[in-house]
Amino acid sequence: MKRCLWVVPKGIFPVRDGARVANQALLKSVRPHFNEMDIMVFNEEDSDELHIAHYNSDFNPTNVFFFKKLSYQNIIKKLFFLTLTFFKAPHLPVTTGYFHTEKIKKEVHQVLKHRKYDLIVFDGIHPYTAFMDIKEFKNIPVAYRAHNVEGDLWSTAASKTNNIIIQKLLLWQGKKMLDLEVNLINRSTRTWNIAEEDLKRYKEILNGDDKKLTVIPVGLEFKRSIAGKVFSNNESIKLLFLGKMDWAPNKDGLKWFLEDVWPHVDSQKFELQIVGSGDSRWGTELFKQTGIKFIGFAKDLEAVYANCDFSVIPIRYGSGTRIKVIESISKGVPIVSTNMGVQGSGLKDFFHAETKDEWVKVLSSLDKVKGQKMAQAAFVELEKMYSPVSIGEKAYSSIKV
Repeated sequence: MKRCLWVVPKGIFPVRDGARVANQALLKSVRPHFNEMDIMVFNEEDSDELHIAHYNSDFNPTNVFFFKKLSYQNIIKKLFFLTLTFFKAPHLPVTTGYFHTEKIKKEVHQVLKHRKYDLIVFDGIHPYTAFMDIKEFKNIPVAYRAHNVEGDLWSTAASKTNNIIIQKLLLWQGKKMLDLEVNLINRSTRTWNIAEEDLKRYKEILNGDDKKLTVIPVGLEFKRSIAGKVFSNNESIKLLFLGKMDWAPNKDGLKWFLEDVWPHVDSQKFELQIVGSGDSRWGTELFKQTGIKFIGFAKDLEAVYANCDFSVIPIRYGSGTRIKVIESISKGVPIVSTNMGVQGSGLKDFFHAETKDEWVKVLSSLDKVKGQKMAQAAFVELEKMYSPVSIGEKAYSSIKV
């Protein structure tokens, strides 16, 4: 294929959460297979455009289009906008409203009028709604990179609230999101699932039809020099929680961990560093507990990983692959996690805990030397599975026409 348009729902740089890692990794590995590559970014911050040098160095794009989408910090204004979105497009999930405003649709239309593409890749579902009604879009081949089964995230969130009104609203929006996912899968030449579990779930939703579904995991570079990292038992054990603070599964898991597990951990023996972008106001009081160091967004993740002994992933629901699992192992850092936390990664070598008592028991018995051995085994285990070059070739081969 000669010319591709790669569409992402937010700026890729700085790479500060799992979705951005996934966007960057696949785009970088697929880019060599196309003569021309345009990238379309829907950004909330004008500062995204300041990272154009990173786009040029990582992807060598032909063009990069930055389209500013609306953003509301004020909750009243946000609710008003989402309500208005519903009345304008009641068949779509309200969270897609930021992408199908008249302004953005006109901007997308101008691109499609003047640039002819052999393929459009939607690296995330929400921007698809800006293209749906554009005449020039109708006959262009499409690939969908599914980061999660989005509709299931809504229904799982609904199961975790006792408010019947909120529960019904979440289930209703989740159904709309699943309908949109099916619409895009049917429109696509190929859907790239990050994890085998997601492919199975989509197959179930599609009544057994998996002809358009392929597993394309996240490709990351594994550095052998880091795999041999040496741990010392002389100092306190430094734990790391890394993740976007306002992504629902992260928020749920970390909140539970800080409320139910951390008070029973020896704070003289452990230090917990919490790193990640996004709205973290929900945890202001919880982060004040002894032994916790809240960092928030960190530009240099290499330094963050180099300064920790174990990654903790107390995730209790969600789908897709936990990018933090692959990233942590690629840096030589062992993992303590729930089964859900490592879902989709293929990782077998990790310290497992589910309940509060299991977490307390596992943490209290952690040993840095044993952790090093676990990390080295996991490194060998995952390195074979996440080669960027082979993943890029597999993704491209699946959509060649």
